[in-house]
Parts: sequence; structure tokens; C-alpha cells
Amino acid sequence: MKASTAPKAIVKASTAPKAIAVEVVAAQATEADSAMVAQLESSQGKSLPGVAYVVRIRLNALPEATSQGWALYVDKLRIPKYWTYRQGIYFKVFDPQFFIDHKGGKLRFSQNGTNFVDTGLKLVAPKVPKDLAVPKVQKKKSSRAAARLPLQDDVLN
Repeated sequence: MKASTAPKAIVKASTAPKAIAVEVVAAQATEADSAMVAQLESSQGKSLPGVAYVVRIRLNALPEATSQGWALYVDKLRIPKYWTYRQGIYFKVFDPQFFIDHKGGKLRFSQNGTNFVDTGLKLVAPKVPKDLAVPKVQKKKSSRAAARLPLQDDVLN
């Protein structure tokens, strides 16, 4: 029997993205975000500030597309969806309680949910400009304060 002379596919090993910084920036919610916030408020029975907290993870280089991607985790919590931007990846948070529940959580990547690559970075608290900070006695940010936040496009460029 003759050996096959067909070219063999080269499968490139995928290495975890190299994260070099993490930052959380409060931004104006988009129309789609506002719908998500309304759904969360309804299902959780609590009022949310109507702000999109953009968690930006700066990467040394954007990962190449491969057949097996990398899932992002904060400690044991899998982040169900994240997107790319010019300097790395980001995900959005609509409930500030997330930052309390996961304060200092390790940012990690995994391809199988069992073996993890620790980025060496931890989740940080959101940056909110001082002139937009809400006094502790106030339960909900006003829509005027949220409107003074930067647009998400500005945060991601």
C-alpha cells in the first residue's frame, strides 16, 4: 500500500492570551444595554443604576482565531460573552453588586473549564469620575449623572 502524498493540515497550538492590564470604566448604557438592564431589574426585583461598567482587559496581542477558543473566568465564574477591542478584550457588567461579589477575583482563561491559565491580574473596582459619584445615602444614580458618563465607543477607542 502506498503512503498518502496529500498535504497534511498543520494544527497550530493555541496559547492563552497574555493579559497585561485590567481596568473598569463606567460608561453610558447603549439602547440594547438599557433593555438588558430593564430585564435584569424585572427578574431580580431590584433597581440598577442604568450604567454599563466596561471591564477592559488589555492584551499583549489579540489571539489568532483557532478552532478552540479561550473562555474568560473571574475566579470560578465563566464570563459568558466578551468582545475584542483595539487593545484587547472587554465584557460588560450592569449590576455593581458583581464587583462586590467578585472583588479581587483572579482573571483566568481556560479552553476546557478544568485547566486554567492565570493572567496574574485581579478584578478591580469601577472608575467613576468624582463629579459623577453618588452620595452613599442615594440609592440610585440619576439619569443626568449617567448621561455625563463617556460613550462606550469612546471608552473602547
